[in-house]
Amino acid sequence: MAETRTVLKGEAQEEAVRTIVCRQVMRGPKKDRWHPLYTSSDAEAGEVLDTFRLRQHHEQGFRVQVHGESLNAVPCGYDKDSPDRHHPRFHRGPPQLMGWLACLVYNACAAFAEGLSPALAGKFVETLRRTFFNLKGDLYCTPRALIVYLEELPAQDSLVHYIDQFNAAQHRVPWLDNRQIILSLSPHAPRAGP
Repeated sequence: MAETRTVLKGEAQEEAVRTIVCRQVMRGPKKDRWHPLYTSSDAEAGEVLDTFRLRQHHEQGFRVQVHGESLNAVPCGYDKDSPDRHHPRFHRGPPQLMGWLACLVYNACAAFAEGLSPALAGKFVETLRRTFFNLKGDLYCTPRALIVYLEELPAQDSLVHYIDQFNAAQHRVPWLDNRQIILSLSPHAPRAGP
């Protein structure tokens, strides 16, 4: 841990911000990471670091909600047609509905991850989206079924049991002439070389 001062753009040297630089030692051949902590606190550097670590999960939770779950796209709760602009009316419905839906999606993703593997429990929604949700594939529609044929993916072995359970439940799509949904994984491609 080291301490310095950082001059922000457009500021004078006298207005420099106290900066505590922490080194995070990485195992293996990876490079160590350096984290600058900008603070106005007069506390000891160790105390500032401890405070940062307490807030770190809160900050990471905010990042996950904004980037992973797009909660910053919630509709405005204020009535823009209020007669008094300084004291606008508040519509609770739209933000409440979006918050409720985001919680349902979060819980469904957590249950999905725990059902796949104990190692995936607690993974971020964005990680699950990249690994399992945003997948390439093809759709085939037969008179009795809708077949979802997923292209090969790195984590497909962890999906086999889940897909078997899903197909055994015989889910149907009512608005598509009650066709059954069948999920199918692409077989592993043979590797070239020895």
